[in-house]
Parts: sequence; structure tokens; C-alpha cells
Amino acid sequence: MQFRKTLIFHLLIFIGISFSQQKGSISGKVFDKQTNEALIGASVSIENSNLGASSDLDGNYEIRNLQAGNYSIRVSYISYRTIVIKNIKVESGKSTVINIPLEQESTELKEVVVSAEALKSTEAAILNIQKSSLNIVDGMSAELIKKNNSSDGIDILRRMTGVTISDGKYAFVRGVSDRYNSTLLNGSTLPSTDPEKKSFSYDLFPASLIENVLTSKTFIPDKPADFSGGLVEINTIEFPSNLIMDLSIGTGYIANQTGKVVSTYQGGKTDFLGIDDGTRKLPSSVPSTRIDRTFTPVQLEQIGKSFSNNWDLKSSNLPVNSNFKFNIGNKINFGEEEVLGYIASVTYSNTNDLKETYQANYTFEGPRYIYNGTTHNNSVNWGALFNLSLKLSNNNKISLKNVYNNSSDNETIQYEGEYASYLQYRKTTSLRFISRSLQSSQLTGEHSLDLFNGVKFDWNLNYSQSNRSEPDARRYVYARDMYSPKDQLQFLLDQSLVSRYYGNLDDKIYGSSANLKIKLFDDKNLPEFKLGFLLDRRSRDFNARVFGFRNVPGGNFMKEQELLYKDVKTIFSSENINPTFIEVVEITQPTDSYSSNQNVNSAYFLTDFALFDKVKFVTGLRYENSVQELQTLTRTGEKFYLKNIYNDFFPSLNISTKFSDEVLLRFGISKTISRPEFRELATFTYFDFVENELVMGNPKLVRSLINNYDLRLEYYPTAREMFAVSLFYKHLINPIEQILISSSGLEPTRSYENAKEAKNYGFEFEFRKSFDFISKSLDRLMLIGNVSIIKSKIFLNVNGFQIPNRPLQGQADFIFNSGLYYETLDNDISASITYNKVGDRIAKVGYGGLGDVIELARDQIDLTISKKIMNSLSIKLSAKDILGNDQKFIQKTPDGDKPSAIIKKRQSLSVSLNFQF
Repeated sequence: MQFRKTLIFHLLIFIGISFSQQKGSISGKVFDKQTNEALIGASVSIENSNLGASSDLDGNYEIRNLQAGNYSIRVSYISYRTIVIKNIKVESGKSTVINIPLEQESTELKEVVVSAEALKSTEAAILNIQKSSLNIVDGMSAELIKKNNSSDGIDILRRMTGVTISDGKYAFVRGVSDRYNSTLLNGSTLPSTDPEKKSFSYDLFPASLIENVLTSKTFIPDKPADFSGGLVEINTIEFPSNLIMDLSIGTGYIANQTGKVVSTYQGGKTDFLGIDDGTRKLPSSVPSTRIDRTFTPVQLEQIGKSFSNNWDLKSSNLPVNSNFKFNIGNKINFGEEEVLGYIASVTYSNTNDLKETYQANYTFEGPRYIYNGTTHNNSVNWGALFNLSLKLSNNNKISLKNVYNNSSDNETIQYEGEYASYLQYRKTTSLRFISRSLQSSQLTGEHSLDLFNGVKFDWNLNYSQSNRSEPDARRYVYARDMYSPKDQLQFLLDQSLVSRYYGNLDDKIYGSSANLKIKLFDDKNLPEFKLGFLLDRRSRDFNARVFGFRNVPGGNFMKEQELLYKDVKTIFSSENINPTFIEVVEITQPTDSYSSNQNVNSAYFLTDFALFDKVKFVTGLRYENSVQELQTLTRTGEKFYLKNIYNDFFPSLNISTKFSDEVLLRFGISKTISRPEFRELATFTYFDFVENELVMGNPKLVRSLINNYDLRLEYYPTAREMFAVSLFYKHLINPIEQILISSSGLEPTRSYENAKEAKNYGFEFEFRKSFDFISKSLDRLMLIGNVSIIKSKIFLNVNGFQIPNRPLQGQADFIFNSGLYYETLDNDISASITYNKVGDRIAKVGYGGLGDVIELARDQIDLTISKKIMNSLSIKLSAKDILGNDQKFIQKTPDGDKPSAIIKKRQSLSVSLNFQF
């Protein structure tokens, strides 16, 4: 309620300002052309007038109260060349953004005169960040995100160099899995959104809230050391240069799916928000303690009847997909230097998808099961962002950044086929509702002190909480003899096959950091120093309860057998739950809940300096003390306590050689770490409904240490173009792998194991090229792409059984992305066609009689066209996955490669309208 009042208040302010504002302004950022560092106190003035402004600690400036017309500005800063920018068009009520790179003085002190048009490209700004970074970085700006029609963080990352997506939401960078990558939101660590993964689920983030995404490929000590493949840094919108208010609404159609009759079930009234309204909650009559043999038959009957009889399915037509977003923001000037900026954004999407799937699993004896089936998923994703920034002066700024996201998957899964292990033909139904939420708040400060030749100090206090709730996941099976196809399917009333699962995960992170950057010398080639600390406190609570239902002997056997051929709703009628027929059994294990925490205390020292204006060194050392604790129970109910303490030093050296303003050679060497996740250490075992597998932790896991080596040649022919070639090599000690193992039961079991070592190496090439070399009229046509060739080798030693020469799990042989982008000078029309292909990769590692499962390469082409209909209204048409190639998996077996899974893919079409007020 308070948030709603605040939003309405700001809305009224913004509307008032939009009608009262008649004059325009010129704003932007002044930065060092070579280092991309913000220049504080640069003078920006209108020629032939007394109007002007100074840049603040972010390099930002704004000249206000300008009548509509054309202007020239003069930009000067001590020890830098003065620049004059002409032909700046100012419109009434609008802010013209001009970002200004300045060059350091040389013996030639003439003014430089340029046109304003060359300084406006946001893509050029991202390239400048890459060019001037202290380490090897890839970036994607909001401009290119929009051109790609990216809907969320997954769409963004899959287009970046060396990045592949696993399970539809997790990022693999340079061939190594999500465990070797980390994510920062506005500089703060994010909690996991999955009980099994370290990686953040990037599909939580709507693309419209993102200002840019940077992926660091090499480590420098001012960043956390727990990554090897890449450090993904998501930066959200801070505040706009002037009033913005826009609304987008869209709808989508999936070929051969939308309108089709699908199976679903009766959910709750708030499922459209991705939140359960209590429909699926554990009945209040179920005791908080485990149900065991001390409970009487009467008590068990009462508990069994308290569960809803909501096992049955219903039919509905697959609706069209829909989405909307609303952004509003502005800044208010309180004086010459005091500014309050804020932005609020709300996004919502509701999508429906029907996956037609073939699924199989093999042992050395032959097929374990072969199923055909469907998964209907209703996915809801909505988020809100509210950021406040208060600039107290040009040298001091405090910001409060808040993000909330909620996503859900409401799944109806049906499989049917031969289950050879029991010589049965089975029809399995699973009903799942998974809701995930993320709340992140940060209070940050940035300060510039007039000491020595410049001192910058920044600090960050942050809190993040993620929750994953899976209430009342239901599963049941009908079966008949595999060799009697005419027999009727019978309900299997067995506690291991008919069950209800309730799981909840709470993950919290409290953190703080501070950084001090000191420039002692005026000469830019002499050392600059940076030092700081970071404290991260992470805690997790996971609780799960599982209930099965069994047939209790003692009733009318013939009548009960006849009843088991009926539909599931009839079987679970209240009168059938009694001490002589259906009885509830709690099959929760003592290991099914755990609590854990991880504390990381770190400090670092970093320095950078140049030799002869050509060779720059960035080197330093980071120290991290980490403590991992986990508490749970063993299968026999005894207390289990695990504590891992590590003290590690992480050195880093990055060297860049500048052959010219356009050509740069980089070299990096560093040591990093990957710690086992809580879920991987926990002895908890549960059944994965989707994969038809048991999942089990391993408390013997230890951390992995990685030595990283990188070499990269970069060429920037123009401000919007670049070519880069990279080589990398990684040596992983004790890498953690996900494996399939044999089990005493008939279900395959997935677990985790430390390998002895692994090697990962590869080649990357990326490019951005305009077609103006053919004709000046093709200046707005760009070809952007990247290709990665990756190889790896792992040596796994489990119980004396060593498997050499196997690639790392999830590592693809190659990754290829390309896109052709066009937009008119006034952005009246924009269009893009993009192509993505990822090579074969191991989806699941086989062991103990089970072969590797390989995900095969597939081609994907997307198309987007956007057109302005009028000044404040535009329309966008998008086609995704035009080829519609199936997603295929194979499993290695003694009889050759066998299909493990085939998921049919469909083309999707969408249209959206954007209104700018």
C-alpha cells in the first residue's frame, strides 16, 4: 500500500513536470577516452554565452533552461585537450544526451572540433568500456538488448561471446558450468534461486530493467574470486536524464500450439501472479512432527482425508501469451549541484508452452524406460524496480536500489510408455507448481575527495533474499503388463509411486563492501592504487516433506482391485481413505531438511601503472577466508554437522600493450576458486519428477581451485566497430562434476563428485562491422557476431575407477552467434535477424553402467522489426525460433547412441505496442 501511494505521488509529480517543462537541456558524461574513467569537474559551456555546468563524480553534466535550437559547446579539463562540439539540436521539453570522451594533452594543444552525431551511440559507449577496461570484458548495451528483442536475462546472455544456456535459464561461460560463474547485481552478490544450483536464474530479470550486462572473462582482485568462466555483472537503470513515461503491451502466438486443447489442473486464484493462494499448502491437521508408526489408524485416516482430492486433470485451450511493462522516472534539481533522480518500473508476462517429449534411459542391460509425453507449462514472470539516487554535490552521491522479481512454473507432466525394469507399460502424471522470488536492496555511496591527485571512495550495504517454494507436487502412476497391450491400466497404489511433495528454500545474503582508489601522481603512467574489503553472510534453510499413499490389507480385495481401474478422483474419494484401504504414509527422510551458512571475508590490494604510454600493468592480490557450515540429520536420525574452513590467496596479473589507438593486446593470468554448493554437500535425496531421477548430495566434496591464462588481441577501427581474437587455458584442480550412479533401486541416481583435475582451453572471435565500406547509405547496417571453439579434458577418479579424456559436463565444442542489425538515423525503423548455434555437449555424465547423455546442436533464427507509427507510438513484430528444430539428446550405450530425449520446438510470433507519454 505504501509503495502504491509513493508511486502515485511520483506519477503526479512527473505529469506536472511534463506539462510545465518548456525548455530543453544538454546532458551527458565526460570521460577519459583511453581509460573510460569519469572526469570530475570538467567544464562544459555553451559557446558565446555564460551558460554552463561542471561534471560530477560520475562525469555527468547538465546544462538546463535552453531554448529550442542548435548549439555548440566547449569542453575543457586540466591536462586534457579542449573539444568543441557543434550542431547539437535541442528540443523543447527534452534533454539531448552528448557523451564526451577527452584525450590527454600532448605537445600539440589545438582544439578538436567534432559533430554531435558521432558522440551519441550507446553501442559505442559499451565498446569504449571494453576497450578501456582493466581486464578482458564483453558487454551488451540496452540498445543492442532492445534490437535483439530480448525478453529477459537469458535472451541477453545467449548472444554474448562464449556463453551457452543450460536448462533454459543457467549460463555456461567458456564451456564451464554455472558453478564456475558468478553474478553481481549493481556490484552486489546475488543469492541462488534454485536449491541445486549456484547460478542465478537469469530468466527472472526482464530485459527492460537492464541498462547493460558486462561479462568479465579474467579476474582482477577488486572482484570476488569465485568464478573462472565469467563474472556476469547486471546493471539496472539508475535514473533518466529527463522525464520518461512509457507503456508497452504485447501478445504472442506459438505455431501449432496456441488454441490447442491441453491438460491442466485446478490451481489457486492467484496463480496468474505466480503465487499460491494457499490452495496447495500443507493441511493444518498434518502435525509438524514426522508421521510414524506411533500414529493410530484413526489418526492416519483423519490426516489422509485432510489432503485435497485434487489429483485429477481438466482440459483447456492453450491461450495466447501476453506481457506488459510500465516505466516512469525523472530527476529533480534542487540547486546547481543537488539532484534527486528516481525510476520505477513494473513488468509482467504470462506465457504458455506445450512440450511434446520423447524420453528414454538406458543401462548396459538395455532400456530402463522409453516414454512419450507432454509437458504443459504456464510461466508467469513479473518484476518491479524502484531506484533513488541523491546527488548531494558534484563529489557526493547516495543511491538506494531495489529490485523484486517473482516467477512461477505451473506444470502438468504426462508420460506414457514401457518401463522395462518392471516389465510394465506405465502412464505417469505429475503436477507441479514452483514459485521463485528475489528481493534485492542496496544502499550505496560514492564520494570524491580533493586529496593528492584524486581520491575516490565508494561503499555498499546490501541485502538479498530468494525463495523457492514447491507446494503439493503430486505424482501417480497407472500401469499394465508390458506384453498385454489390451489390458486396462490399473492405478499403482504404492507409497513410492503416488506421493505429495512440499518443499521450501529460503536463501539470504547480507553484505557490505568498501573501495578506496588513490591517485598519488599527476602522471597517468605512474601507479594508481586501489584497496578494499567485502563481507558476505549467506544463510540457507531448506525443508521438505513427502507423503505417500499405500494399500492397507484387510478390506474387500476384489472391490478394491476393481476400484483401482477407476479415475484418480474416484479412487481418492473420502470414503476410500480408511484403515482398510488407502492410508497415508510419510516417507520424509531425516536428511530431507537442512540449514547452512557461508561467511566470506575478503580484502584486496590492486595497482595499475603504464610503461612508456604503451604497456599497462594491472596486478594485485585478494585474500578470502570462507567458512561453510551445514547441519542436517543422517538417515538414522543422528545429527550431522559439516564445517569447511578455507584461507586462500588469489593473485592476478593483467598486461595490456597498446600498439596504436585502434590496436590492443591483452594478457592475463590469475587464480580463482569454486566452492561446493549447499545442496551438493547435503545428504538429502529426492526424486526429480521431470528427469525421472533421484538426486543425492555428497558431503565429501571439497573446493576447486582454477589457474587461468588469457591472451586477447583487439582492434577498434571506428567508435562502433571492433574485432577481437582470444585464446584461453584453464587448469582445474578437484573440479566438481554431476554424475549418474548406479543405485540399489530401479531409478537412476544423480550425484556429485570431485574429479582429479580438468583442462579447458579454447579460441574466441568476435566482431562488429558496419557496411559503410560498401556505401555511406549502409552506415546504419551492422553485422555483429561471435564464435567460440572450446575443448576440455577431465580425469575422474571415483572409487579407483578413472575415466580420462572426457569433456567437462556442459561444455560445447563450439558456440556461434551472428546478427544483422539495421536502423534509420531517426530510429523510425529498426530490424534485426539473429542466428544462434551451440555444439554438442554432455548434459548428464554417466557412470557405473550408465552412458553419458549428450545434447545435440540445433540452429535457432530470430527476426524482429520495429516501426514508429507516430511520435509517441511504435509497433514491434517478432518471430522466434523460425526454424523450429527439435531439441535432441542421445545416450551412449554398448549398442551405440540411443535417443534419450526429443523435445519438439515450435515457432512463436509476437506483437507489441509501445506508448511514450
